Amino acid sequence: MKSFLTVLLVAIVIYVLPLNVRPMSIPDESRYAEIPREMIVSGDWVVPHLNGLRYFEKPVMGYWLNGLSILAFGENNFAARLPSAVSTLLSAILLFLLAWKFTGDERKAILSAAAFLTCVEVFAIGVFNVLDGLFSMFVTAMMVSFFFALNETRDRQRNILLALCGASCGMAFLTKGFLAFALPAAGIIPYLAWERRIKEIFRLAWLPAIAAIAVILPWAILIHIREGEFWFQFFWIEHIRRFFAPLGKAQHAEPFWFFLPVLAAGVFPWLLLLPAAAAGIWQKGFSGNLTRFAACWFLSFFLVFSASTGKLGTYILPCFPPLMFLVVEGLLTHLQQGRSKLVFGTAV
Repeated sequence: MKSFLTVLLVAIVIYVLPLNVRPMSIPDESRYAEIPREMIVSGDWVVPHLNGLRYFEKPVMGYWLNGLSILAFGENNFAARLPSAVSTLLSAILLFLLAWKFTGDERKAILSAAAFLTCVEVFAIGVFNVLDGLFSMFVTAMMVSFFFALNETRDRQRNILLALCGASCGMAFLTKGFLAFALPAAGIIPYLAWERRIKEIFRLAWLPAIAAIAVILPWAILIHIREGEFWFQFFWIEHIRRFFAPLGKAQHAEPFWFFLPVLAAGVFPWLLLLPAAAAGIWQKGFSGNLTRFAACWFLSFFLVFSASTGKLGTYILPCFPPLMFLVVEGLLTHLQQGRSKLVFGTAV
């Protein structure tokens, strides 16, 4: 644990120090700073506004957290970017706890968190004022708490974990919308099918669903009362049309394979070790339940993001926690078996 705390302290320094160094970029960072600033000035924390105009592209959780940071630290770049940095660090902590609990190997847990924090895409988003870091953290909390619940034998503790899973889903929804429902379903159902536990989804799903609704409903009702057309705009325009739009008409339209080079660049410097990691996974197979869960988590998320016509490089951030666990798992297996021969033709 002391080693992990040291890693975390170093990460805090690395992630926090750059937050106030460079100017705010346009349009994304300035947008996600201006909307919460206008909430603070107007006192309206229900309807997002940008330059005085209603802004229905996203729900409010990201604006609320950025607004709280601005209230605490003032109107500056540090305050606007701090929620992204904190979210990235919390995702690393969740990954550490998941790996430590279910592998019993503190070294593997520390390396998984460290590998995640040192990926170039994770760092770039973690010091940038966008909502992807917050969304990824809530999704990670959702997946981690569900896996903990799935392996918990005590009823009370399992129910608490399932409620936490649902609350995390609700907060993910309030950050970026309906994708918060699609991603966990895409990751969890294949895993339960792989484990031959698919019938348990009917027993386990109701409590997270209630918790998610309890988190979402108050704001959902208020925004409907205030702005009756919000849900049509948000659901149909921002989700259905964006996801299924033809390639030539979609916003940020990219081909199906777009995220392959993005992922390759995003995992740098670990890209050079991917062949060795893949060899280790191949040697060991998917014998551990956490390894199988991470594989379903990563692959299903990646396919969901790839299926959408509209794509941005930041979207696949939720794929990184399970991927970096698999990378570390594969690398350690490869090294332990004394077969660390080649990484792109060079000895390791």
